[in-house]
Amino acid sequence: MRLLPYDTFTLQTPDALAIVLQRLAAYIEPEKPIRWHFSRNHLPYEGTVSETGFQIRRIIHHRNSFLPRIQGRFDTSPLGTSVHITMSLHPFVIGFLILWYLIWYGFFFPFWLVGNMPVGFALQFLGLPVVILFAFWMAFWSEAYRSRRDLTQMISGYPSNSSSHTARSWIPNAMQWGIFLLGLVMVFLQITGTFRPSTSSESVPSSTAACSQQLNHSPICKMSVVRTINGHPAASALAISTDGKTLVSGGNDKAIKIWDLKTGYLKKTLQSDSGQIRAVAIAPDGKTVVSGSADHMVRIWDLTSDRPPRMLVGHPEEVEQVAITPDGKTVISGSYGAIKQWDLATGQLKATFPKVAESKTTIGPIAIIHDEAEQFNPLDINSASRTALISDLKLVNLASNEAKTIPTRQVENWMADYFLSAHMSPDGKLAALQYGNTFRKFETRLKVWNLTTGELQAEESATFSHNTFEDIPLTLSRDFIFGSTGQQLKVWNLRTLQLEAILEAKWMHSLVVTPDGKQLAGLTSDWDSGHTQINVWRSP
Repeated sequence: MRLLPYDTFTLQTPDALAIVLQRLAAYIEPEKPIRWHFSRNHLPYEGTVSETGFQIRRIIHHRNSFLPRIQGRFDTSPLGTSVHITMSLHPFVIGFLILWYLIWYGFFFPFWLVGNMPVGFALQFLGLPVVILFAFWMAFWSEAYRSRRDLTQMISGYPSNSSSHTARSWIPNAMQWGIFLLGLVMVFLQITGTFRPSTSSESVPSSTAACSQQLNHSPICKMSVVRTINGHPAASALAISTDGKTLVSGGNDKAIKIWDLKTGYLKKTLQSDSGQIRAVAIAPDGKTVVSGSADHMVRIWDLTSDRPPRMLVGHPEEVEQVAITPDGKTVISGSYGAIKQWDLATGQLKATFPKVAESKTTIGPIAIIHDEAEQFNPLDINSASRTALISDLKLVNLASNEAKTIPTRQVENWMADYFLSAHMSPDGKLAALQYGNTFRKFETRLKVWNLTTGELQAEESATFSHNTFEDIPLTLSRDFIFGSTGQQLKVWNLRTLQLEAILEAKWMHSLVVTPDGKQLAGLTSDWDSGHTQINVWRSP
């Protein structure tokens, strides 16, 4: 699905440029300063056409500010003529939208933040422009697809199927109005409380699970902070070795620090020349560290020597995730739009998801070239199962480099759930999903999803907030889900989502845990100094 109102494509024909210009002239007339809407005596398009290119728009008899501006450029060769076409919005429309949204949100946000507007009422005004924008998005793309079809027929010289087109022409407008009216109905029903269920469950019964009040304490209740490390004030990412002996921290200062997890002793510091550290991983043998950075680089560091890191180039955006397979042979890295696999020993690129290849569609003598790759966000990468979760909740098999959409009808409620994040279990068989429930104020719900069957395994309320959906920092061990919310560290059973324990703790992010769940580390910030501390938790 294309989100931006912008489209480019190329039409190829074996005919000479003069023939192409004759065909276009039969469908395009010069622009008129004033055009009467009741007049039907005109050609389908208006604009200018020359031997270098054209700039046109379709003539319509209703108002549509999202009508595409169509620009074309000709390239000639002995094989024929190539027409490079771009469809976009008028700059004035884009400027008006930006100004309108700034005024709209600039007015309502202050009232919402200071609490002078009821939360439920404010949500409707904050969400209504999104519904309207979606209707406008449909208006642009319905016209863009129609114009692409018309241009293909005009340049090829084949007649259009007017009867089938007439039968479908009313559908886009009907859909736009239908979506707009549905949005208004939903706004009214939420304001009046028709869809809002009872909120008697909004108070999470934390006292029944609080370790200080349990008669039969869960073993996880014995976990406590054993150490606070202050030696990396710019830390932003953590990793724990598989043997639970080494902690790695990477930071916005472009530094990587290696710590003895048991004593807190700083063993080594690695300094990068560029790129804030976004993610770190340590090899199973404890001799290699891999980092992902904001400069689009993946770096492989040898802890047994002082050699500079090996730099792996190829990511289009910041590298947000890195992982190393249990056999220590492959590095998996993820950024927006790409997941890559590298040979750890040589640094050679082994595979890229998705496989970017130029596609070509032929309609008679016309060839349409598509060179756009699907864009996505990697949600989580599991090196043990060689899988990755990406946006739209697709599961990528990194061994075959293929993605599949797992049925989520039992997991998602499209009317109530606002997706926040996803995390996979160490074996890659389960995923913990977070959703904001729009019908229960600002409730965050936690759901466990079976990646094999695509079924919902468990569901529970995680937390409530008064002014925003809270994306709780989570990490998963073999048996538990650890989440930091407010001044608490909550622990759920991975398979049943029963709340096992609530531990008093400062809010932490970038949580990492050993597979057995006995050691956990997280970052917490000092609001006065802005420095970051590393809290190390351990079960006796």
